[in-house]
Amino acid sequence: MSEKDEDKEKGMTKDERQRLKDEYAGIFMIADNDPSGELMTVAKEYRRRLKKNEPDAFKNADDAADFWQNALFDNEYWSGQSVAEQTAETNEADPSLAGEVEDQKNDVSTNVESAARNIGINLDPARMAEITDQAWREGWNEQQIRDNLRADADGLLAESLDNSGFGGSLGRYAADLSEWSARNGFAIDQSDADRMLSSVAFGEKTYEQVQQELRQSYMVGAFPAWSDMINAGMDIYDLASPYRSVAQRMLGRGNITMTDPVMKEMMMTQGEDGSFKQRALWEAERYIRNTDEWQGTDDAAETYAKGMSAVSAMFGFG
Repeated sequence: MSEKDEDKEKGMTKDERQRLKDEYAGIFMIADNDPSGELMTVAKEYRRRLKKNEPDAFKNADDAADFWQNALFDNEYWSGQSVAEQTAETNEADPSLAGEVEDQKNDVSTNVESAARNIGINLDPARMAEITDQAWREGWNEQQIRDNLRADADGLLAESLDNSGFGGSLGRYAADLSEWSARNGFAIDQSDADRMLSSVAFGEKTYEQVQQELRQSYMVGAFPAWSDMINAGMDIYDLASPYRSVAQRMLGRGNITMTDPVMKEMMMTQGEDGSFKQRALWEAERYIRNTDEWQGTDDAAETYAKGMSAVSAMFGFG
């Protein structure tokens, strides 16, 4: 009896047997990933039973497929994976799908790189390969890719002393937050800044929500007399505009910022009961005239000159 006739008698053609032999390299690849070693034992048994002279050789291709699928079904490692992970591992083990798998991974890599760039993260090659492989195996969508880049972004923020030099949304919001807080006269605690920038970059909060939190935690404490307006969403920089103009005119300097002690003093006064109230602009002007700095200004000289002129005119010397 010829070999071909023997194959037919066993129910498996020579071509079918060769195809299964070609495929078991993929089976061994899957089995090698099982930490328990159970699938490797099954894979070796599978290879043995492909031999036609074994007493318990597979009768046909379906018999071989059932043997391997049942082993997978009973295996803890395999059954613990998602359908996407099982599909990815199966496709990766199939030589005929090598080109398709490579194209899929390239597409995922492009998506990961784009998401990282938009956030402001520079991934090193090893991390890029790691997250791309995981994203491909688990079938991540765009949001899942972003979510899984969160730890990388938080790590960059934690490493930076001033949150400068970032690109993407992290860089944009970091620059805006730094400029806004400086204009309003307060420095944000680094851990607060890291947490808030991460929240905005990953869509947990809007930039406006973060600003309002900072108004309430920083501005209200520094300017309690203005708490109602600050809590309503106004910046102390804008509220201080008329006071700043008065201070700059009377003191003759244009560099007065919200960190200048004169701003707090001229905008608020504290009563005997410890409560703060806003100063009216005329009271703010009177406060400045009582400072030592004002005494040496052009505004003081002009004010005194006008006063002397008025007195002289009153007594008929003008």
